[in-house]
Amino acid sequence: MLKGDKRALARLITLVENNPEVRREVIRLLPRGEKRAVTVCITGPPGVGKSTLIDQIISILRERGKTVGLILIDPTSPFTGGALLGDRIRMQRHSTDPGVFIRSVSTRDDPEGASSVVKDLVRIMEAFGFDYVVVETAGAGQTGVNVANSCRTTVLVLMPYLGDDIQMMKAGFMEIADIYVINKSDLGGADVMESLIRANLVKGEGGWTPPVIKVSAYNRKSVEPVVEAIDEHDAHGDERRLYKTFRLLRNMVVEEVEERIKEWASRCPEFTEMVQRVMREEVDMYTALDVLLEEVMRELCENGLYPAHGHGEVAERDEHTAV
Repeated sequence: MLKGDKRALARLITLVENNPEVRREVIRLLPRGEKRAVTVCITGPPGVGKSTLIDQIISILRERGKTVGLILIDPTSPFTGGALLGDRIRMQRHSTDPGVFIRSVSTRDDPEGASSVVKDLVRIMEAFGFDYVVVETAGAGQTGVNVANSCRTTVLVLMPYLGDDIQMMKAGFMEIADIYVINKSDLGGADVMESLIRANLVKGEGGWTPPVIKVSAYNRKSVEPVVEAIDEHDAHGDERRLYKTFRLLRNMVVEEVEERIKEWASRCPEFTEMVQRVMREEVDMYTALDVLLEEVMRELCENGLYPAHGHGEVAERDEHTAV
């Protein structure tokens, strides 16, 4: 993969998607400190035109001689477990372009439309040598926020008449954006949407104020300012990146601790006994919680929920080792 073989890249991504232990080892082996890609997360509610916007962004970047890696997240059916991968169909005109690599990722059992492997796929595509790595989320939710932390720039795509203004301005949903794009602005109502966004803008870390750009995604010329804003934000500085890295690593720690505690609970006789006592109403939930938390802390302090990996001097090389 590091020699530029796209087939090897595709095979490696498949291995990483299907095996968490392989994923960790691959990330640890990737080179660090070399030329990095411009990484962009395109997020927003379903139906706002994210895929059409990305299609135009790819065309603009390719005309400038830039290579692009795409990670397109598609929702998984709760009934069949399958994914339509419709975003890939929309990108079909770029599928034979040697400067574009498209990878569709299903949400699997993630209810909010993101895959836990996305942050690692971004790393792998950076190591491959793409100039730009673009991630499209399946929607905008808390997990979409977590995916956005994997990229240095987040573009939030909205459209006029989305609904209740207060609902649209929910904290967390609006705060993740480095760039706001109002798509379908030719339909009217875009000026009202722009005014609402600007009235709620908060100056970001390092003095970056997110721009608000009105576009019609089918109009290539109107999308060019979005690409310019992406490049400008990428070159702006490290304050926002520090914030995103903090959130990314914190979330990884929480997820890892959660998985380890689940494994501990499944094999811990004290946990099973406490469940039975709560069921028989011999003890209340909060007392049980306090007792079990003490047991977890004792296990951590004395033995650790899992043995230490002992990577020592490579502890600064990647997120997995850091966690």
